Amino acid sequence: MIIGIEAAHAAKDNRTGVEEYCFQIIQELKKQLLRRDVGVVLYSHRLLKGELGMVPQNWEIKYLWWPFKKLFNQLRLSWEFLWHRPDVFFAPGQLVPFFCPKNTVAMIHDSAFLAVPGSYTFLGKIYLKWMNRRIIKVSKIILTSSEFNKKELIKYYGISPEKIKVIPLAYDKARYYCHSDPEYSGEESLAVGQLSQRFLTAVRNDRPTKPFIMSVGRLEAKKNTVNIIKAFNLIREKIDCQLLLVGKPGHGYSEVAAEIGRSPYKKDIICSSYVEAGEIAVLLNLAQVFVFPSLYEGFGLPLLESMARGCPVVASGGGALEEVGGQAAIYVNPEKVEDIAGAISRLLNDKTLREEKIKAGLERVKNYSWEKTGRQTAEVLEALLSLWIFPASLYKPIILL
Repeated sequence: MIIGIEAAHAAKDNRTGVEEYCFQIIQELKKQLLRRDVGVVLYSHRLLKGELGMVPQNWEIKYLWWPFKKLFNQLRLSWEFLWHRPDVFFAPGQLVPFFCPKNTVAMIHDSAFLAVPGSYTFLGKIYLKWMNRRIIKVSKIILTSSEFNKKELIKYYGISPEKIKVIPLAYDKARYYCHSDPEYSGEESLAVGQLSQRFLTAVRNDRPTKPFIMSVGRLEAKKNTVNIIKAFNLIREKIDCQLLLVGKPGHGYSEVAAEIGRSPYKKDIICSSYVEAGEIAVLLNLAQVFVFPSLYEGFGLPLLESMARGCPVVASGGGALEEVGGQAAIYVNPEKVEDIAGAISRLLNDKTLREEKIKAGLERVKNYSWEKTGRQTAEVLEALLSLWIFPASLYKPIILL
């Protein structure tokens, strides 16, 4: 019996949310899928470096040559599956081949392009709409990370609830822990406040020198970056602080850049296109508030990471973020700048409230672990194996000439 897993997403050097999930779930499945009668194949056109490239005895890595940046999953994997088809295929990156095994399990991370279409390009929306419908058609089981996502999938696609399995994501406990919490252990990857020279250069040879508010995510319309800046302007009128924006430019960045240019406090707005995870962890320990008023999220890994580091959170209400954060965060209407500014100001000014939310956050994150995510995912994959009685090793394609 063979389980195939697409690993190209996990092999990216600078991982964002989806790629981080792909990396972590593969690492956990290495501990879970160890049956002697089951082989596991990782498919990639990128080199699997470091610990990602270290596999158990019953696993193998299959590098498939592909010279292009796009369409590896759709085209190259399709060709591979014509000749060497696994019994179960797992697609963690929300992409599936044109030709899929009968037992395909795919992860759908969100339906943002349908809920907030203005945050995507025209071609991007067409592609994502086609791919999601393709996933729904060929997948035996669809995984998603929140009950909010499940409701969205049912609403937009009319999927049977029985076909959807909710498996929450988690955070890297080895990196994102609060150094002041006795229940957390480990050593700082970087001394608090001592950031790498590469990062210092990225933020114009300066790091936050005042109490600062922090946000992590693409600088774009969907992440509501313009309203974060507007809220900071209101706060900065009364409180001497800085805003640190960590993320690459995204769709709608021109409006973000223009808003920064108009700000009377632009010297206190620090931008960095990419900060390594170890550095983000240090910064979250230093930040006064983490702000994440995104217009749409399927889960929201940064919330867990912030709470685990003892940083109080302000986030969008009414969606997946509220499901993830529970009572540990303060929720706002992301469309109202005054709401965002007011919530951040409360955390900056009210020490009791701040400590209450920090404590609640540290308790909240105990509900999440990649071990639990990996175990639940392995159960789904192995359950499909038990239903499949025609092994992939016996499959041979029929070519009509």
